[in-house]
Amino acid sequence: MKQNKKYKVYTKKGEFHHAYNSCLEGSLKWAIDCARTINGVVMSVDENGQETQIFNNSALKNVPVN
Repeated sequence: MKQNKKYKVYTKKGEFHHAYNSCLEGSLKWAIDCARTINGVVMSVDENGQETQIFNNSALKNVPVN
């Protein structure tokens, strides 16, 4: 049985905060909004359970805003 991709949100301290299933429309946006709110990161979890960082709100703190 094929699993859906999941998006996990972690706090800046690396603590698990929330998860979203990609089968729901808008789930990536929700995960990113959540990470922005808590100043955290979003990890994409593949079918093998391997996590890959796809968004890091902390990294954006050093980007100058024009």
